[in-house]
Amino acid sequence: MLFASYSYAQTISMDQPPMEDALRRLQLMGKIEGDISFMLRPIQSTRLHSWDSVLQSIDPSVKAMGNQKIDKHFLGKWGYASILPVQLTQQYVTAQPYQELDGAMIASSGYQLMATAGVYAKIGPLTIQLQPQFVSAANVDFRGTTQTPNYNKTFWGNSSIRLNAGPVSIGISSENITWGPSLMNPLIMSAHAPGFMHLTFNSRKPWRTPIGSFEWQWFATYLDAIEPKYNGIADYANGDPTKRRYFNGAMFSYQPKWIKGLSMGVTRVVQEPESLYTLDKQWNLLFNNVARINDASFLVEIQRDQYAAAFLRWVWQPAHAEFYTEWGRNDTYYTMRDFIQQPEHSRAYTYGFRKLFGTELEANQNNSVLKTPKKYWQFISEYTRIQQPSTWPVRSAGSWYVRGDMPGYTQMGQIMGAPIGSGGNYQMMRISKFNGWKQIGLQLESTTHNAENFEDTGLAFTNPSLTKWVDYGCRILFDYPYKKYLFSTTLAATRSFNYHWSQPANASGLGLGNPNDLDSYLLKFTIRYL
Repeated sequence: MLFASYSYAQTISMDQPPMEDALRRLQLMGKIEGDISFMLRPIQSTRLHSWDSVLQSIDPSVKAMGNQKIDKHFLGKWGYASILPVQLTQQYVTAQPYQELDGAMIASSGYQLMATAGVYAKIGPLTIQLQPQFVSAANVDFRGTTQTPNYNKTFWGNSSIRLNAGPVSIGISSENITWGPSLMNPLIMSAHAPGFMHLTFNSRKPWRTPIGSFEWQWFATYLDAIEPKYNGIADYANGDPTKRRYFNGAMFSYQPKWIKGLSMGVTRVVQEPESLYTLDKQWNLLFNNVARINDASFLVEIQRDQYAAAFLRWVWQPAHAEFYTEWGRNDTYYTMRDFIQQPEHSRAYTYGFRKLFGTELEANQNNSVLKTPKKYWQFISEYTRIQQPSTWPVRSAGSWYVRGDMPGYTQMGQIMGAPIGSGGNYQMMRISKFNGWKQIGLQLESTTHNAENFEDTGLAFTNPSLTKWVDYGCRILFDYPYKKYLFSTTLAATRSFNYHWSQPANASGLGLGNPNDLDSYLLKFTIRYL
């Protein structure tokens, strides 16, 4: 709906989940090239202009939603400019903040607003995208907390300057990055935290070769600390939260020619204190001492924080389904022997499944070309486990997103990976009915908070009512298009059992009448125009 007739490789930014989800569903129906892995997001494929008619085929009324009057060509075919979608997201949370893949927005109670708009221009191989974000949050107090002052901040958002040649792009960007196939909890890079200004070298479409297709990204940046006056909203502040860190990361994805629909790849990131980078000036940390072998460099390497993951996504277009998984570690091994003996140490993993039903495609009058169905159902299930493995009594891995003296794996106080945070576990199931762009969906979910506290503090051996903090919740999802608008609404309700491990000794575990259980509600409403 938000695509004009000439898209010219504008990115589908991570704050537009309905657009990305629509493309991913269309791929399951065989309407989009199968070698687009959705492992590297935002999507920057040069084929977006050819997807326009595919997106419009979801609902014929979308054909009238283009905005050609403000899409301008200049310098012949060398120059092009367009207005990017205008988007306004508002939410209200009654009690416990919700951790979401919402970019620059923060986990807060009360009312919050994020507004974004922008422009896109192309001059030959040069593209410029300016798409700032403004966030305002009341950040009110809730049970057991005293919040910081009202949060008001403007970000560069999903902005970039790039030089492009074929499948290759190099430039400076502040866009949110997501790696891997996960919908809800990407382990390494996600759209949970605000974007950061970074130097990037990446593919913008699959690079096709005789042995298959490749996608990649390499970037380097400084991670910003949270402003001291807002330190109360930080996910983690294990060290000094006011200091910057140097951050270097890369992902690589490969789709073999001989296995249709299969994509697999690896990611690795390293962060270190800015003071260490100032001393050693090693700007590409990814190939230095993958193992922390006990040699002369050990005292340097121990100051660095490393994460790595492998992922896989397999699309079965005839069945209109996909399966995906991601497995990662946050503490590098000392030697290969160490890894072979205990590969599960400090591991985390995600796996998920999606299936479309009722997508039997109707033939046209000539009984040869298949149409895209307007009405069908979708089922999604995903499970994430970040809680440390059962070997913790012998060798504790601690908190997954906190290592050494680092102030967490964060950008401006928010975790850059899974929103459920350190030691969390998550499972969800969603069923949705689609009619063109219209969606009505129901999602059930369960989150275990900071399970390493349950283990390392000895709670596992005490009264069951004082053990795990578990949230059970449900959501109603609703999307509705009207003329050039797309309205998206989320209504969520969550009951936190043993909220913040605060039950009295005589509480009855997961009973319904415990005094420190907590009910929280979320209403989120997004308007997208253009």
